[in-house]
Amino acid sequence: MSVLSTPMVVLLLVLAAGMGLLLYFLFRRRIQRLEVDAQGMAEQVDRSQKQLRENEERFQTLVDRSPDALFIHREGHIVFHNPAAASLLGYERADELRGRKLVEFIQPTEEDVLTHPGDEQGVQEVHWTHREGRVVLSEVVTFTLVFEGQPARVSIVRDITERKHLREKLQTADRMAAIGSLAAGVAHEINNPLSFMLSNVRFVRDEVQALVDEADDRTRERLKEIQEALEETATGGDRVSEIVRDLRTFARGDDGKRGPVNVHSVLDLCGNIARSQLRHRAQLVKSYGEVPSIMASESRLGQLFLNLIINAAQAIPEGADAKMHEVRLTTWKQGEDQVVVEVKDTGVGIPPENLHRLFDPFFTTKPAGVGTGLGLSICRGIVVGLGGRITVESEPGRGTSFRVFLPVGDTSASSSG
Repeated sequence: MSVLSTPMVVLLLVLAAGMGLLLYFLFRRRIQRLEVDAQGMAEQVDRSQKQLRENEERFQTLVDRSPDALFIHREGHIVFHNPAAASLLGYERADELRGRKLVEFIQPTEEDVLTHPGDEQGVQEVHWTHREGRVVLSEVVTFTLVFEGQPARVSIVRDITERKHLREKLQTADRMAAIGSLAAGVAHEINNPLSFMLSNVRFVRDEVQALVDEADDRTRERLKEIQEALEETATGGDRVSEIVRDLRTFARGDDGKRGPVNVHSVLDLCGNIARSQLRHRAQLVKSYGEVPSIMASESRLGQLFLNLIINAAQAIPEGADAKMHEVRLTTWKQGEDQVVVEVKDTGVGIPPENLHRLFDPFFTTKPAGVGTGLGLSICRGIVVGLGGRITVESEPGRGTSFRVFLPVGDTSASSSG
């Protein structure tokens, strides 16, 4: 085995060093470029991770603050939900819903709308059961996605209970308006035949009176019975005529045109129309003061006061002793430019927690089918439109008092009780 001499070793080392320097200079730029690329990739990864975290935070905020409920469920079990979903069903903590079956909260016949594996069917109506037992109607859109690495379904739920409730009440209000128009038309048609019927009754009555004066005693007694019957018929006919006139006055479309209005005449008219509501519940008491006429729309005032009088009547329980209850209409002048009309009842009163909501559209404490919740809202609109204001005071068990403050306006006419 030969041994390299020292000079040879030195020569080889010099050659190796030279080759190393040569390779360094040859690959230095590439290495630097690789270092720069590696640093850029690391920065890009950092940016991507930061952007991913920001997107996740934005998505979480969107989910948490969404007013629509969101359920993610797999095989009929809830695996995720947002706060709105818990609120929809009356729950607060996430662990109260997670893992539970959807069928616990919806009608069994509607379960397929959320869990059917087929194609999405668009917006569907689903009835949910609130924790308190009431039914919540909703619109639901359901679709599939991958959640935590496994297939799942997402249901986005919008509560439409109140919206449907409002729609039904608007439809009821429309029907009531249509009935009002029909009543006005019928009243107009009744008025003509009623007029000549009353005219004939009065003619016959007068003729019978002439015969009474000429007849013998026996015939006179019989004619008096006929005369009494005719008097009763004429009285009934006059009452029907008053009802027809009141209906026509109340339903007359005046487009809000204003003129001098006698407040007491309008109150009398409304009292006549509401007589059937009042008769078996309370006595109508009028306590009119000396008040001037006001510049207003007669039909709008009629709508205002009729609503208040009927509300007052309905606040008194049906079947109560009418002699023990009253609806009192009081008027007085306040200052130089205001007329005050008070409608006060001795009914059941209004709970304090409901007083601030009385004039809200569609708010009502009456049973379903009795009221639309629009009456007092309309009343306030009429009063405000006339430049006035309306107040309410009530005490449970002792009745309610509505006061309407109306400006006199530019008129010098006056009315008295």
